[in-house]
Amino acid sequence: MNPVTRQLLERIADPDLADFAMGWDALEEQVVAIYRAGGCPPDAAAAYAALRKKLMRDHGRWAGALEPHWRAVLVDRAPLQSSPFERVLAVSEAAGVVDNWELMRTLPAAREALNNLLLERAVD
Repeated sequence: MNPVTRQLLERIADPDLADFAMGWDALEEQVVAIYRAGGCPPDAAAAYAALRKKLMRDHGRWAGALEPHWRAVLVDRAPLQSSPFERVLAVSEAAGVVDNWELMRTLPAAREALNNLLLERAVD
């Protein structure tokens, strides 16, 4: 798990938000592993599909809360024009991750937005 996200999750009282963040982290790990491998074995494809399905269902609940955070993120010194979460989730098959550099460039923006939402919702 991303160490910053892990630390922020310790201060999150909302179990649904924590569940979404952990699911996103797991999907990101799958995406990175598939990209690095340059291929997608059946077990990775199945894991990707299951995580994507869950996050597709859960993302709607958090899309509004995430939006101001991803809109504040700059990529190549320019603001994002669309949700990095939706861009990642739009890749319907794990094979679409292979050699997809643009997708990889989207992950840090999503991570930054997610961590900023967690920071905003953290309790002392």
